[in-house]
Parts: sequence; structure tokens; C-alpha cells
Amino acid sequence: MVESLSKENLYISGITPDLTTDEIRKTKKFSLVKADEILLWLKLHNNVTEWVVLDDLDLHNDQIKQHQVKTDQTIGLTLENVKQAIKILSASCTMPPAF
Repeated sequence: MVESLSKENLYISGITPDLTTDEIRKTKKFSLVKADEILLWLKLHNNVTEWVVLDDLDLHNDQIKQHQVKTDQTIGLTLENVKQAIKILSASCTMPPAF
């Protein structure tokens, strides 16, 4: 995946902190802390201005929801998801890419 992204001049900038507890691991309710992990990462990297979250889970946070492309866990990432992600990332641009 990293190699495929780099061919498009896209790079993974790091990973979010792990805020999971033993209880969350046991119940597999990772969605309860994912939003907090993402927001903490953004706080630690305050130079990031455009960002998108690709996830099949409801992350229970309005700020994250504005930046999330919710994928279907049975299908995976679709072209429509990619278009939505580009739209989110291009929100501050005057001319979004055409398809």
C-alpha cells in the first residue's frame, strides 16, 4: 500500500496514538476511541490542514464525521469513496479535480 501511494505522491505521515484499553480490546469496540486518537494526532501535528478519514466504523464524533468517508466493510474502498475523499481534501481549493 505504501508503494502504491508513493507512486501517486501520497504518503503516510504517521500513526495515531493507541488509546485502547483492555476492555476495548476484549469487546473489540475500537470505534469508541478512534476519534480521540485521530484528534490527538492532529493536535500533535497542527501543521496538517487537509485530512480525511477512511473507515467503515461510525466514529461517534461530529468533527471527524465531516472528514470521514465511511466505507462498506463488505466491499472495501470504492471509486465513489475515493471521489468523496478527494472532495473533502479539496474543500479549501478553488477548483476541485474533475472526473
